Amino acid sequence: MTLKASESGAWSPEFLAAIVDSSDDAIIGKTLDGEIISWNRGAERLYGYTAAEVVGRPISILIPPDRPDELPKILALLRRGERVDHFRTERVRKDGIRLAVSVTISPVHDAEGRIIGASAIARDVTAQEHAVREALEMREQFVSVAAHELRTPLTAVFARLQLIERRLDRPDYDRQDLARDINVVRRGTDRLRLLLERLLDVSRITSGRLDLERSPTDVVALVQAAASEYAEASGHDVTVEAAGAEGILANVDAVRIEEVLMNLIDNAAKYGPADRPVEVEVRAGDDALRIAVHDHGSGIPEDQRERIFEPFYRANANIRGVGLGLHLAREIVHQHGGSLELEDGDGAGTTFVVSLPR
Repeated sequence: MTLKASESGAWSPEFLAAIVDSSDDAIIGKTLDGEIISWNRGAERLYGYTAAEVVGRPISILIPPDRPDELPKILALLRRGERVDHFRTERVRKDGIRLAVSVTISPVHDAEGRIIGASAIARDVTAQEHAVREALEMREQFVSVAAHELRTPLTAVFARLQLIERRLDRPDYDRQDLARDINVVRRGTDRLRLLLERLLDVSRITSGRLDLERSPTDVVALVQAAASEYAEASGHDVTVEAAGAEGILANVDAVRIEEVLMNLIDNAAKYGPADRPVEVEVRAGDDALRIAVHDHGSGIPEDQRERIFEPFYRANANIRGVGLGLHLAREIVHQHGGSLELEDGDGAGTTFVVSLPR
């Protein structure tokens, strides 16, 4: 049946009813005593009841038992002609699942202006509530980790500066001692800078403001340079095997990919034995470059294999770090159109594999 406006310009009751019935929101009509008198398809989808199951029953069937005072207060407001706007609360589905909903409830008047009932429009906001809780939890983690990790290098830098200040008054304070003290301060400030950059990168990635400066890059040369720099700075042996991939270019942000490599190599060195090298292998496929970073540690338990990519998560709280390296590495690789995955090592260490489009 085709529905259209009447000659006076008003929409027909059938058309208005069709609009209500097709709405994604739950739209419910009820009396001032809370009895359900209308129930659209959106309400069926949201709450799991059909109209035949609920019309004539009290609206209280949707209200959790731990909220006994909520309905009487709402009905009292409606009797006074007041409207309830975007009220965040919880409701219970037919299957017992609790939902976070946003409800707007309005009084309904008859032709003489008397209040004869109410209409309620409800929308499921469970996903939004969950996202807000996650954001708040991440903020708490951020504050906790940042405060803890910033305190250690700041304390060391401040203590060393105090020591320098006292030593400057001594006539036997020579340049060698000064250079040693400055080196300690520099290492502390470098650690602070790195931590702040990682925390800022989390914010940039979350808000979509991490910009890549791509250019054709010799990936093998980049891997070799990163491995050599890390080995020289840490004293941990890092081997690179790249037969057949030399000279192949990829359009990447070299600074960001180097950051990924340093994170993976450092992670492998921390969790692998000190007397075994970190092994890096570069292979070229038709469409992608594969960079595998392998350690000889005890591997990662199955229940942690995805969690290790979560921000601030650390598999071992006794190992230094803030738990951002793997999270940032995966996000950076994803922004390059690639992937970072954990490859099953069958208990013989851990292998992280970066795949980058050629």
